[in-house]
Amino acid sequence: MKELSVFIDESGDFGEVRGRQTYYLVTFVFHNQGNNIDRQVAKLEESIKRSGFDLEYVHTGPVIRREEVFSKYSIDERRKLLYKMLNFVNACPISYLTVVIDRKEALDKISLSGKLAKAINMEICAHQNFFIGFDKIIVYYDNGQNELSTILNAVFSIRFPNVEFRKAEPQKYRLLQAADFICSMELLRIKRAEKRLSKSEEHFFYKPQELKKIFLKSIAKKKL
Repeated sequence: MKELSVFIDESGDFGEVRGRQTYYLVTFVFHNQGNNIDRQVAKLEESIKRSGFDLEYVHTGPVIRREEVFSKYSIDERRKLLYKMLNFVNACPISYLTVVIDRKEALDKISLSGKLAKAINMEICAHQNFFIGFDKIIVYYDNGQNELSTILNAVFSIRFPNVEFRKAEPQKYRLLQAADFICSMELLRIKRAEKRLSKSEEHFFYKPQELKKIFLKSIAKKKL
């Protein structure tokens, strides 16, 4: 039986927009269970441990902004950590899709829900040949936002009779962390194009063209 695992992470929320430029993103990371990634996971975990990090998981946004448990690490240490995640994503036999909704076109919860459901459904339709190659689809999401959980259940259940949903903790699944990493990179792609990277983001990616040529360019190669 061919199984497809789908790991999901989001950026943004369903609150009302009040005059600020913002987007809602959902990233889907796809992994054919026939392609074992134990070696890549073990290499990542060993590399993190060998570098002296005491971490349950890698949360990309806080790594960049020096928040949460990452506040005790220097910029050089945090940059090394993000490069480890980049290498992990590049080494894994995975692909991804990211759905982006401009909140200027979805100012409230109802309009965002409608546009998001439509956009996800359109992406699935556009890649139908990819999905029909699997006998079973397992969707992993941490249920962080109830509205998104409802949309995911509705869209996937209608499209696939062979789908199963599992609540998953990022600490237990490196590919959920990969989804978080890719989602963060796709948001940075937008912000860079609009020339509105935050001071912490510019400080973190201080080398000329590093964000574009090393991170964004290599991540784009994983698009479905």
